[in-house]
Amino acid sequence: MATLPEHGEDHGYGLLTPEFFRDPYPVYARMREADPVLFHPPLNAWLLSRYEDVDFLLRDRRTSADRVGPLLAEAPEELRPEAALLGRFLGDWMVFADAPEHTRLRALMTRTFSARAISGLRAFTARTCAELLDTAAAKGEFDLIAEVSMALPLRVIGHVLGIRPEDLEDFRQWSADLMAVPMMSGEPRRRYADAVAAVHALEALCGELIAHRRARPVADLLGHLVSAEVDGQSLTDEELVACCALIVIAGHETTAYAIGNAVLALLEHPAQLAALRADPVRRMGPAVEETLRWNSLSGWMGRITTAELAVRGQVIPAGSLVFGMPGSANRDERAYEDPDRFDIGRPVAATRRHLTFGHGLHMCLGAALARMEAGVCLEQLVTRLPGLRLAVPAPELEWLRGLALHGPVALPVRVR
Repeated sequence: MATLPEHGEDHGYGLLTPEFFRDPYPVYARMREADPVLFHPPLNAWLLSRYEDVDFLLRDRRTSADRVGPLLAEAPEELRPEAALLGRFLGDWMVFADAPEHTRLRALMTRTFSARAISGLRAFTARTCAELLDTAAAKGEFDLIAEVSMALPLRVIGHVLGIRPEDLEDFRQWSADLMAVPMMSGEPRRRYADAVAAVHALEALCGELIAHRRARPVADLLGHLVSAEVDGQSLTDEELVACCALIVIAGHETTAYAIGNAVLALLEHPAQLAALRADPVRRMGPAVEETLRWNSLSGWMGRITTAELAVRGQVIPAGSLVFGMPGSANRDERAYEDPDRFDIGRPVAATRRHLTFGHGLHMCLGAALARMEAGVCLEQLVTRLPGLRLAVPAPELEWLRGLALHGPVALPVRVR
């Protein structure tokens, strides 16, 4: 059995370096071959890089999605009151819950993300995308991330939750301040203070929205959440507020970088872009799936082991933090033929097995919405902007430096 590396050892992979965040795939390939089950002392976590093992981690019932509880338990003594408040708020998030609570919350939310509900948003998404593209393209050069791919899903989420357009940016900032806690970004005292202020602001605004929906029922996403009932149970006001915050966070940044990564992949592969332009109706679905697989927006997905796990002869103790790496799994030679080749002609049945949206009980509930928004945006980009191209060389792009999401911070493009 392998012994744990000395504290601080990184095995030469450079997993938290700017170079890794820019292009992790060569590192992932080395890990899959030499260290598919790796203990990483700087993070005090285990890392799984092969498709079979990441899939196992996400589905195994001996793991917990509650990464927030253990994290907040480590808060400094002077920040314990803030940590307790955040623990109660984040504890109502389905992504951090285990069965049976997760089962109840997911059942109450599932109907709001039905195929019929998503289909009903397509026309609004298309109109909004056209408006954003017209405004951006008129400049000749623009940042696709900031002006289109980030703005589009945020407006769609605002629409279905009934958030006033003038409140959208505030809502996005509060959500970001809240996520800084589980992401462990920034100085602790400031991080906790901003997150607590965000909770109070979200409770006030969402409380208004919820009260309005109860007084005047509307058949939108928030309306469905307010009226949802399974086995005589409905969401409490506290859970509804938490759901609103989660939907904003999960519903705009993930889609934003899915679109950004897709556009970058297509612009770097002109033959694939030409094939999509030639037949967007037939090829759009496979193109979306291949971009999600080839340049995964998902970083690392964490779980806490509730029992001892054995993976490839290595025993992972109970209570360990384990990260599955979807980006690596999606390029695993054991799961895909010629996985480093970007090919929108791959069969959808094979490509759609990617783990970008997770797997098992915690598979992303909004995956269908993200796919729809990405497809609508890509279709308009390839049909309305034939001259679309990068405004800077791809190697000069700055990439996100974090474990949760992978993508360029900005994507400057030109249309003429």
